[in-house]
Amino acid sequence: MSLRNILFLVNGIAVVVFLALAILGQRGRKPAPPPNEIEYYDDETMEGPKLEKYLGAGVIFSAILAASLPAYWLLEPTRQEKMDKFFLEDSAERGRQRFALAGTIEGHSEILQLECARCHGSKGEGGVATYVLQPTEPGELVRTVSWAAPSLDDVLLRFSPEEVTQIIVYGRPGTPMPAWGLEGGGPLPEQPVEDLVNYLQSIQLTPEEARKRNTERAQKIMQDNPGISEGQALFMAMCARCHTKGWSYGDPEVMGGGGAFGPNLTGGVTLRQFPSLGGGASKHIEFVTDGSEFQKTYGTQGIGSGRMPGFGEMLSARQIDEIVLFERGL
Repeated sequence: MSLRNILFLVNGIAVVVFLALAILGQRGRKPAPPPNEIEYYDDETMEGPKLEKYLGAGVIFSAILAASLPAYWLLEPTRQEKMDKFFLEDSAERGRQRFALAGTIEGHSEILQLECARCHGSKGEGGVATYVLQPTEPGELVRTVSWAAPSLDDVLLRFSPEEVTQIIVYGRPGTPMPAWGLEGGGPLPEQPVEDLVNYLQSIQLTPEEARKRNTERAQKIMQDNPGISEGQALFMAMCARCHTKGWSYGDPEVMGGGGAFGPNLTGGVTLRQFPSLGGGASKHIEFVTDGSEFQKTYGTQGIGSGRMPGFGEMLSARQIDEIVLFERGL
């Protein structure tokens, strides 16, 4: 017998017992007299002990209400904070399950795993993605490359949560990063995208940790390329991905000559955008430090797209000065 049939049987027996008790309870019971024939309390009882009893109860309940309202008001912010923390942790956990490789963690079967870790590393430390490059010139052939996927454990140090959301929703055309949001043609509505952003927030490095890692990367580049300046090494570690075509898949062209997302910086472009006579060097440093904001002007008639990250939390002020010095000499 199935569980459903057992429940039907139990409910049926309960109904029969209830009806039997109701019928038996009515037998032999005399009808109650009408209310107007029942003797009620006299005036002394009604206006004495009875009234005092109800008035006392009213005073007690009023006192309880008066004390509970301030207590509720005092505890409400803490309750809200706990609920916000609970919802944030729950959202981050869903994001963790979407981010991870299939089969590596236990999760709810209804959660679509995007396997972001396959390209960006299990802890968001960066990794490699396989990508097919289409021909751009006559005679070129289709080729498969290993594309260096960026680290995500520091992505919120260089982009705002809104900018990261936009990247997830619309992807990065011309790279292995697809569009995941419905608006960009992907499968995810708003909440799963927010879950991913919340998860990324939970794994972010501190600014000190990010600066240490980026300094070590630049030092390694200087060791592998004797004679280059610190500014060039930092540019190669932080900026060449966007500003040098082919950098992400190990086939770099002109350093700073432009890429899929970053404009050409050679031939004095940065000097024209940030002219020296107008305090351009300091504005150039500010731009690299803070990044661009969508539709906000920068430099000489520059209009921000929001795609330029800010490196103020990932590099020291001196390191940003070195990058700017290198860029202004391209």
